[in-house]
Amino acid sequence: MSDPSQDRAVFPPGFLLVRIDDRLLHGQVVLGWGGALSPHGYLIVDDEVARDAWEREAFQAAAPPEAPVAVLSVAAFVREASAIREPDRTVVLLRGLFSLLPLIAAGFRPAGGVNLGGLHSGTRTRELLPYLHMNDEDRRVLDGLLEDGYPLYAQDLPTSARHEPEKLRARLRG
Repeated sequence: MSDPSQDRAVFPPGFLLVRIDDRLLHGQVVLGWGGALSPHGYLIVDDEVARDAWEREAFQAAAPPEAPVAVLSVAAFVREASAIREPDRTVVLLRGLFSLLPLIAAGFRPAGGVNLGGLHSGTRTRELLPYLHMNDEDRRVLDGLLEDGYPLYAQDLPTSARHEPEKLRARLRG
């Protein structure tokens, strides 16, 4: 299998939402964001889910009928991104910041930015926002992405305050 970071992909100019959330598809995404954005589909980009038929089927069963779930590995997303139907009506879900890195290496820079929506408490994590807990490595990656001007913002729900890069940088250093 080729390394997706070695391929330059042709990504659609914009998706409805690109969200990093360690729970991927759950009520907050389907009801909160889905209710506000009315997506036509969800696309989970995750190597583990793509390999696990049971988990893949569970996510697909959890989706509303009007917005089905597709699952792709990172490599498949890089290869097939240009063929995605209705990207402007599709919500893309990634499990964590490290899932984003090979996509960035392949040229992924969504026009609407990437939403940091839910990274929850874990081993050696510290709270950046009530819904964003990061360990030191996550914080270094986030800091580097922000320094490079990668379009990131934090927002757990569409009705909540949106934290733009400047605010995220201040929280990282605070």
